[in-house]
Amino acid sequence: MVVFVWFVFIVAPFCLLLHELGHSLLARTAGADRVEVFLGIGPSVKFQINPSFRIHIASWYFLGAMASYDKREGFSPGDRMAISLGGPLFSLGGAVISWGIYLYAPYPIVSLMLVFNCWLFIINLIPFSVKGKQSDGYLVIKDAACLIKEK
Repeated sequence: MVVFVWFVFIVAPFCLLLHELGHSLLARTAGADRVEVFLGIGPSVKFQINPSFRIHIASWYFLGAMASYDKREGFSPGDRMAISLGGPLFSLGGAVISWGIYLYAPYPIVSLMLVFNCWLFIINLIPFSVKGKQSDGYLVIKDAACLIKEK
């Protein structure tokens, strides 16, 4: 029971936040005018990191996450690919760091972080679209197709 509570209220939200921060960082690198990260649903507390970057943490913070970003002139297909890959790459980085920590401190919470970050990395790279929601892998393939058509 304790492991389940750790997972739902600590590990999953932290790993989801890390994943979305990956998208956000790449969006900022690609010149986004506005970046927002949302953790959970419901009424939220907003953290204004700078004038164009906000993090919203909702009362039901453990129920998902997403990043939102805009650029006046729009993103190129290459920029969109990089942004889509940012989340899975941050998840992979989180898994590698968790594995390194687990070698020296094999606590259950660290192993949960390792496994969940690996799961986020793999599942987000599988291309699929369900009810209008598209995985990072789907977006990468879609933008790669746009790049190929342009050439």
